[in-house]
Amino acid sequence: MKPTILYCFAHPDDETFGCGGTIVHYHKLGATQILYCATHGEAGKTGNPPICTPDELGLVRANELQQAAQCLGINQVILRDFGDSKLAQQPLDLIIQDLIAVMEDIRPDLIITFPPSGISGHPDHKIIQKATLEAVGKTSFPTKLYYIVIPESMISLHPSNISTVPDKWVSKKIRVTEYHEQIVQALKMHRTQHLSVERVFPGVLDGDTSHLPEWEHYQLVLQR
Repeated sequence: MKPTILYCFAHPDDETFGCGGTIVHYHKLGATQILYCATHGEAGKTGNPPICTPDELGLVRANELQQAAQCLGINQVILRDFGDSKLAQQPLDLIIQDLIAVMEDIRPDLIITFPPSGISGHPDHKIIQKATLEAVGKTSFPTKLYYIVIPESMISLHPSNISTVPDKWVSKKIRVTEYHEQIVQALKMHRTQHLSVERVFPGVLDGDTSHLPEWEHYQLVLQR
């Protein structure tokens, strides 16, 4: 039976930076994949030179997300507007209850989100992780929750502000080298975020894939 997978993230582009190759992998296996994104990313940069005004950014990034999702093989995007860089100001239970309703409707076999560190440390990443974990614990169906993680042995391949976990915590890894082309196309769809793309993956927008990961790693944290 082909799985249904729910990805829970905070911003447009989290899906491509965090697990773009995994999404392509499961798309090719025929999985149904749904992306839950808690904000429109309106607090991000508009590009250099600017691609839009700050007031337009939320709408532009929402459109960029739809385009990137299509490149990767996402079947459905569920986009909320809880406020970029403002998730901590929302009642946590509001986000939890929204996620529970989505999960009960979809009943995914796998759920993927950030680890408690948020990987980059972004407060919104930490909030969506916490809300996702709480929501999964209150659902009524069998599922598995995985965190995206960076093993300590791979730290030299990542920016210095990235949080890692012990290699022994990794319970699943997916080879994504063969999906680099799709990852690049999805990254290019996030046009307003080209500065972040170039910072994390230098040269990728010019076709240099040497900084893209060979593997994407996951930690199984809950199974029910």
